[in-house]
Amino acid sequence: MKALVTGANGFLGRHVVAALRRRGHGVRALVRPASRLEGPAWDEIEIVRADLRAPGDLTPAFDGIDVLVHLAAAVTGGEEAQLSAAVVGTEKLLEAMVPSTTRRAVLASSFSVYDWSRIRGTLTEESPIEPAPDLYNRDGYAIAKVWQERVARRIAAEQGWALTVLRPGFIWGPGNEYLACLGQTIGPCHLVFGPGTRPPLTYVENCAELFARAAEDPRAAGETFNVVDGHEVSAWRYLGDHLQRSGASGVRLPIPYGLAAAGVASVQWLSNWLFRGKGKLPSLLVPCRFEARFKPLHYSNRKAREVLGWEPQFGYEESVDLTYGRPRPPAAPSPNGFDASPSEPAAKPTMVSTQ
Repeated sequence: MKALVTGANGFLGRHVVAALRRRGHGVRALVRPASRLEGPAWDEIEIVRADLRAPGDLTPAFDGIDVLVHLAAAVTGGEEAQLSAAVVGTEKLLEAMVPSTTRRAVLASSFSVYDWSRIRGTLTEESPIEPAPDLYNRDGYAIAKVWQERVARRIAAEQGWALTVLRPGFIWGPGNEYLACLGQTIGPCHLVFGPGTRPPLTYVENCAELFARAAEDPRAAGETFNVVDGHEVSAWRYLGDHLQRSGASGVRLPIPYGLAAAGVASVQWLSNWLFRGKGKLPSLLVPCRFEARFKPLHYSNRKAREVLGWEPQFGYEESVDLTYGRPRPPAAPSPNGFDASPSEPAAKPTMVSTQ
């Protein structure tokens, strides 16, 4: 099998390329023209340089391709830039796929598409998607991902393609350790909203392995899968591990979710009253955005396990070691009564990566 991977040099993309290669598949990587590809691993990858938002014919990129793995998205910048990258870029890419022989696609969506206000208990693939007009109270990334899914599903249905949609939770790993679901940092204080909340975490290599499996397995055709590791690690514990293992300074302050959510709702009510609904609040103080980051729910990965036989390869503790490096072993007491400390720091484990 040969896969065309967009966003191949991004945080997730590098690991998806590596996972596909480990499973014996060919990869053609679509990257932006100015992207720097460093390391010998890229020498074995076929590279296509293109900007999905710019004019240009993408049809040749699909020559000999069996499956498209579409990861490219803008996670920073203004709402217009995010919408253009996700929606306009996806539409252009899929239009270029129409005259080709490629008939399978895997799309990277996001947990941000869900209607968090209506979900209670456990979030699954059947949970409701954020509808209009409420969608437009969400941030630019959520709006872009909802519309990206709609565009991809519409074109796939029109063309009779086999589309698989994967919705990862918060992807973490080396280079992306601090997550939006952990709270808010104010000076040396880390406010943790709902310290017992277990956010939908997925370690980047576990996530990449599911993308590779979905690309090759015909049972994934037409399905939607949530991507979470299911380790049930609390935001309080994750943040504590991050602060300790990264050497970052700061103090964790627990704030009950219900109290914080009530405060956010009160601020919005006051803003609407003072500014007649025209006031603009920071993202953290918009209730639907606050819910999407911190609402305490349970998250199921049962569908990916049952349909594709996927099991996260790395547990939480091992993922922490891979991200920050293994901690030094306790120092053994020396015969003279002083602690004997190792002279060299513990070596980091070898990472499977394309860079």
